[in-house]
Amino acid sequence: MPHKDRGLLKWLPAHFMPEQRAMLKKLEIEQNYQNKPLIDEYEMLELENRIHYAMEFAYFVKVKVWREGFFHDFKGRVNRLDGFSKKIYLETDHGYIQKIVFDEIVGVEVEA
Repeated sequence: MPHKDRGLLKWLPAHFMPEQRAMLKKLEIEQNYQNKPLIDEYEMLELENRIHYAMEFAYFVKVKVWREGFFHDFKGRVNRLDGFSKKIYLETDHGYIQKIVFDEIVGVEVEA
């Protein structure tokens, strides 16, 4: 009777327990984690000015946001600013309203 080899299957990693998969996934996320960049008050003032300019002339903005260790980009028009809760309401291309806390913003580009 001929011997049947398993081929590459024997070299693939075995994930026997669901806890092991969860641990590996968590480890991968932690390795990709990025620290929030420090923004001084002059840079913050410049970001505010760009947002106000884009809102006044209804230009599109690209907002770079840091949330929970990762950077996200949002593109749309500034719908309104809430100074009390320090939030920006950004209307995306799809018509959705994205709420962005001002402390999460790390970059703003105005697209005229």
